[in-house]
Amino acid sequence: MCRPASSPVSSDTLADFFSDHHVPAYCVADVASIRAPAGRHPRDILHSCRTIIIFGVVMPDRLFSGTESEQSEETNNLKQTLESTASALRDHLKREGFDSISVVPFLQLVVEDGILRGRLSLKHCAADAGFGTLGDNGLLIHPRYGNRLALAAVVTEGVIGPGPVTDGTAACTHCNRCARACTPGAIHDGVVTQTLCRNLTDYVPSLFRPLAWRLMRGRYSARLVTVLLNAAATCVEIRGTCTACMTACPHFKIPEQ
Repeated sequence: MCRPASSPVSSDTLADFFSDHHVPAYCVADVASIRAPAGRHPRDILHSCRTIIIFGVVMPDRLFSGTESEQSEETNNLKQTLESTASALRDHLKREGFDSISVVPFLQLVVEDGILRGRLSLKHCAADAGFGTLGDNGLLIHPRYGNRLALAAVVTEGVIGPGPVTDGTAACTHCNRCARACTPGAIHDGVVTQTLCRNLTDYVPSLFRPLAWRLMRGRYSARLVTVLLNAAATCVEIRGTCTACMTACPHFKIPEQ
């Protein structure tokens, strides 16, 4: 007999969990509210899921103003924090008897139509869940923390009441500052051209970029690239990333407290 998908954790338990893991912001939503397309919906990761829990860790100042070595260190610290927190929450829900899967931005990658994507678009799920809105630079804007949240999530078959309510709203002003700040010109009319963005191109030597972009567009070669990327993702150290479009945004300096 199947166990009913009752709430595995209370709102207080969840709040205590994130407080213990030093996570300042999170959101719980019914997966029915997520409008992701087929292939990138939470139910494509876990068919029986009923709830998505999205959380964010604030990116520290040193990630933007530090040396390349310091930026790399902070980036990898964020990676470890997101992964350990998502894994701990997933394991807690599993112990309660509910199948659950953790989703972090640097794992479960897919190359599709020449674009590198996560299996689940965390920022779009977060926007659908009311956790924030999307800006022209493709980043989530949270009412309290601006565009400085690094996101992760857990999808679970357990039913958890939605919340907490996010106070206020913050929206893109379409000021075009992010586009002007992007030296390679990757942002245009609210669209980010991934193969121009330094956060991808810096990992591919210029000599090999034409071949890499061609492989990403191929029907079968894209599958090979996907396999290779996911195999390398767990062991590759992330270098300092380009943050020009973030720091130019009016929502970058929203107070963290």
